[in-house]
Amino acid sequence: MTLPAKIGKYEILEQIGAGGFGAVYKARDPIIKRLVAVKLCTADDEQLRKRFFREAEISGNLHDPSIVTVFDSGVEEGAPYLIQEYLGGEDLDRVIRRGDDIPKHERLECLMQVAKGLRYAHRKGVLHRDVKPGNVRLLPGGKAKLMDFGIATLKSAHTRLTRIGTLVGTVGYLAPEQLRGAQADERVDIFSFGVLAYELLSYERPFKGEGWEEVCRNIIETDPEPLDGLVSGYPDALIRLVERCLEKDPKDRYASFDEILPALNPVLVDLRPERRRSAVAKRRRSSRLVWWLGAGLGALLLALAVLRFACAGGPA
Repeated sequence: MTLPAKIGKYEILEQIGAGGFGAVYKARDPIIKRLVAVKLCTADDEQLRKRFFREAEISGNLHDPSIVTVFDSGVEEGAPYLIQEYLGGEDLDRVIRRGDDIPKHERLECLMQVAKGLRYAHRKGVLHRDVKPGNVRLLPGGKAKLMDFGIATLKSAHTRLTRIGTLVGTVGYLAPEQLRGAQADERVDIFSFGVLAYELLSYERPFKGEGWEEVCRNIIETDPEPLDGLVSGYPDALIRLVERCLEKDPKDRYASFDEILPALNPVLVDLRPERRRSAVAKRRRSSRLVWWLGAGLGALLLALAVLRFACAGGPA
């Protein structure tokens, strides 16, 4: 595919991604002098093109540090495009596939950022509907940003999340009520967040199958393998949190990310290296204090014994 020189006013530097919709390019804004990502839809599918315009409408009004920023949109020779902030790092699904040894606290940092982004979107009345590692950008330093609101919808739209014969979203991350075509709310994103968390912590998918029908059946009917049998070194509170996100019945899950974030924060604090170093140093200080107290008490008892011996007039 020939690299275009420009899309709109943006100078194309290189292609950095591709998909069924078209391609993503690294580009330069010649006026503001900053790098951007240009997402160009070249597909003829009318639904994909509509998603592009909807993504521009929804994402362009979301302004949160945990969500990729959309600066602009337009049409180039009949093809719609989005202009987003250019992000370093790589998509989380690639990191998971390679099995990179990410420190535990960085995994929790990533989950916190995704949860914050979803909380913000929900407060703005937006359901993401496609929360998965491929839509999370892991930035240098462990931070993360939520991307791709192409199939997001407004809660006020009151639309069903599936159509007959069609699933909206990625099968392995859909909530049971999505698969049934039922009306849904924020808790579909909470279920998908639970799948993402399970996969990020264990590098295993909670719901597997030979084909999408078996995966769907397992999501609806089967509990995943207990997470505490796959991972170690994480607090029980985190394991229980993920399990609750994955409950089949939406009523048994958390109601919102306003409940999830306060539960995640103390886990992250405990896993941070500086917190662990502080705890070790505190234990060492306590040990030294006990030793000095013991030594001081021993010296005092010895002095008392000597004094008593002297007062008694020495040996007979």
